[in-house]
Amino acid sequence: MQLDDYAVLGRSSLRVSPLALGTMTFGEGFEWQSRVNEPAAILEHYLGLGGNYLDSGREEAKPGSQTVVGDCLLQKAIDRQRLVIAAKFCVDEPGVRLGRDAIIAACEQTLRRLRTDYLDLYWLDNWDMQTPLDEILAALNSLIQSGKLRYFGISDAPAWKVAHAHVLAQLHEWASFIGLQIEYSLAARLFESELIPMARGMGLGVVSHSPLSGGLISGKYTRDNIASVKSKPAPWFAQHPEEQHLEIVDALIRIAGELETTTARVALAWVLARPSISSAIIGVHTLEQLQDDLGALNVQLSPEQTATLDALTMPVHSVPLPLFLQNAVPAACVDYPVTNRKIS
Repeated sequence: MQLDDYAVLGRSSLRVSPLALGTMTFGEGFEWQSRVNEPAAILEHYLGLGGNYLDSGREEAKPGSQTVVGDCLLQKAIDRQRLVIAAKFCVDEPGVRLGRDAIIAACEQTLRRLRTDYLDLYWLDNWDMQTPLDEILAALNSLIQSGKLRYFGISDAPAWKVAHAHVLAQLHEWASFIGLQIEYSLAARLFESELIPMARGMGLGVVSHSPLSGGLISGKYTRDNIASVKSKPAPWFAQHPEEQHLEIVDALIRIAGELETTTARVALAWVLARPSISSAIIGVHTLEQLQDDLGALNVQLSPEQTATLDALTMPVHSVPLPLFLQNAVPAACVDYPVTNRKIS
């Protein structure tokens, strides 16, 4: 597999690389940010290998990241039409509504920071219970009509809310979500129970964020070093590891040894091989990290290795499914041509 083995994202004309470059690490607050040429080198390497999907995330979450991306793309004079540029929007401040004016203003600010006339994909990162859902959809639809936006999707939302939005869009003959972005990795598979079947049935492309679970299953934290990690400044999950997570890392290390590759590449390869995934977002701090992650494109797990990893993290349904659903293959949910077919 190569970065230019593009997949169609949902019911859209977007063709995206199997690994998307998450650029929120380009923002302020990182020690390595002083190395001003690093983001440019990362972008140049990714795009040079045929990558086209840049996910710039939320500006308020990592200030400056979208500005860095926009400046780099302007300086490199990259052909805008070959890129799929995505961003997120949401409401974090109590009492602030996600109304029409706020959505349109946020999009316009994002366009200015990214130095582009339009976004290919805008992700709703949560929903505002104070604002009617049809107002949100109408605002997004108006952005499409104005040419500032091509498509929009939704991130980390319950299936019932996505389905509700889909019905409202059909009722008003508006554009609707074309993609679902979820946390999906060997350490996070609960969405397989409901969200992924929903996405397949509704024709939504699925994009995985945090495919290495924030580094938890990257191989950085193992049984051998976990004691020393606990005594140092480290993410909370690394200081309080669950036994299942350590078992996942143990299996990944064994399989990486069998394939003579890295733990992170094996974990990424597992995500890329899932039948519902159109693309997975990787966030890197250095060019070396990007090169290592891209090596996952050349990792092919055997059926036995896949089964070993699957068995470690098989989702447990809180309510037992009827027998006929337990025996149904994932494709049984599909009522449209599979969206993650690879095209050149």
